[in-house]
Amino acid sequence: MFEEITMTTPAIKEAVEFEDTFLQNKIERRASEQREKAIRDYYSYMNSYKEEGITLGMKKANINTAINLLKLGVDVDTIVKGTGLSIQDVEALKIKIK
Repeated sequence: MFEEITMTTPAIKEAVEFEDTFLQNKIERRASEQREKAIRDYYSYMNSYKEEGITLGMKKANINTAINLLKLGVDVDTIVKGTGLSIQDVEALKIKIK
């Protein structure tokens, strides 16, 4: 019964025939698999770069915040606690802004 329905509906019949041809053609199948892999790799790289960009952006924001707090005279320990920067980073910023 399923075969009768699929073969009498033109769109389904065309899809089934395409699938049969596709599965029999190893070169087509390999090219399709490579396209799919390239798409997955692309999205994986984009997510990785996005996360890296967010991390760098947050660090830059923390550095700018630390500089502003140093200019206001806030002590280094408080800046370290508030920004997550290391003591060495904050001390280096302190030297740079003098």
